[in-house]
Amino acid sequence: MDRRRFLALSSAAFLAGHLPLRTFGLAGSLRETADPIVFETGSVSYESVSVEPANATIVLKPNICLPDGPAKATTTSPIVVELICRKLIADGAKKIVIADHTLHRTSEFERTPWLDFPRKYPEVRLLLANEERFYQPLTIDGRVLKTTDVLRLLVRADLFVNIPTAKHHTATYVSLGLKNLMGTIWDRSGFHSSMDLDKAVADLATAVRPALTIVDASRVLLKGGPTGPGPILTENRLFAGRDILAVDSVVSSRYAFGGMSLAPAMVPHLAAAFELGVGELDLDKIRIHKV
Repeated sequence: MDRRRFLALSSAAFLAGHLPLRTFGLAGSLRETADPIVFETGSVSYESVSVEPANATIVLKPNICLPDGPAKATTTSPIVVELICRKLIADGAKKIVIADHTLHRTSEFERTPWLDFPRKYPEVRLLLANEERFYQPLTIDGRVLKTTDVLRLLVRADLFVNIPTAKHHTATYVSLGLKNLMGTIWDRSGFHSSMDLDKAVADLATAVRPALTIVDASRVLLKGGPTGPGPILTENRLFAGRDILAVDSVVSSRYAFGGMSLAPAMVPHLAAAFELGVGELDLDKIRIHKV
């Protein structure tokens, strides 16, 4: 991943969104979703953009579900997250929390690059939220999801940035921005055992709303997801936008996940989220801005 290319994308995405603090919320009108514009990496020079984060609590939510290295493409690249941290620190950020609820015990991540972040950057804290005490109840007026326990951290965060990796998922076809939100809740088993998984993911997206979603497509796991192994496409590409569903729709249509070329409406949890007003699904209505 070229640092200047990434910084160009992140700067453009922040600028286009005019992201004020407290923009994500755990409530509010879904109809306030920004224009469906998705930024895609290209080759332009870096332009600094200030988001005035000095006194803010900024939460970055990558996919750190497994203690895998970047080569397996099952998790968000630490390089991508580090570049985001550097961008925010350069803009004056003093408190950045990288958080996720992993699928493995915290002790299994001791040899991963994620533990290096707090050592390298005093502004950064790592929270592998694998204990119930990190969560609090949240009522959701969903079709199948009525209540869940969500990260306490999100309630007091000023800026929430969702940073999933682009990968195949055997149960949901793709694991992108919407699916990555499952790492913000405590009990994920019910999504798989007692609910319609696709509808539950869509319901969650009505309540947990990141201000910005940046999909890491630096390498794309095309099959065998979510845990791999499987064929990997090296792309060195990122997609970003305020409309989480628009970003997911563009990425899902760009790659043959599971060996299939699917329109966004053919991915059940994307279609369910669109029905709930989470964002835009129609590719003809989504503007793609290559930077």
